[in-house]
Amino acid sequence: MDYDGHVLVGKGASGSATSKIDKFAEDAILEYLDSEDIKLNVLSEEAGMIDRGAKETLVVDPIDGTLNCTRGIPFFSVSLAVCSKNMSDCSFALVKNLSSGDTYFARRGGGAELNGHRIGVSKYSRDDAVFIMFDGVDVAPETQRVKQYASRVRTMGCASLEMCLVAQGSVQAHYMNCTNFNRMIRVIDIAASCLVLREAGGEVVDMDGNKLEMALDLKNRKNFLAYGDPRIKEMVLRR
Repeated sequence: MDYDGHVLVGKGASGSATSKIDKFAEDAILEYLDSEDIKLNVLSEEAGMIDRGAKETLVVDPIDGTLNCTRGIPFFSVSLAVCSKNMSDCSFALVKNLSSGDTYFARRGGGAELNGHRIGVSKYSRDDAVFIMFDGVDVAPETQRVKQYASRVRTMGCASLEMCLVAQGSVQAHYMNCTNFNRMIRVIDIAASCLVLREAGGEVVDMDGNKLEMALDLKNRKNFLAYGDPRIKEMVLRR
């Protein structure tokens, strides 16, 4: 495939523009499921919900971080989660950095791994805390206050890998607070990384501090805070 993955080829079921690389990656996953006769429904960014007569659904983001991918920034992934009715009942999750090959895997109740090695979240210290935060157009004004709790702030552009960085203890929080509903996170973006983080000892909550739950529906979008140390939740979401 020649390097023209940025070329737009339509609009996906989520309403977002579909680039050539998004369509290519999704088609590859669907073809593999058919060729191996894997009994799973599919919820994916471009195709939407595909009922294949199964009890469980593969929640897929074929390319998370498409902008990074098409601009040559080596931080984008494929995100795969097996769920039944919603995000919180996810049983298996895999997030793979398609540039480095680093692979995160989690099984519900079985812990989280990076390249086959167990991972866990880190404790918070104001002196060396690194937060990943949504920034730019449509950022909520509360974001400025949250920055004061971090020594450094980063914006990476791939939600699944960003949350996995919290899971492995490299950063202490991932905060997304956006004023534009259409730019908020979708279940396909974080279903897999949520299980990875939770199995690594962390948690993901909404802006009210409740455990983040999302239906298997592309119309459902939310803001969130992902963290390893519960003290971060207390500081960030205080009223």
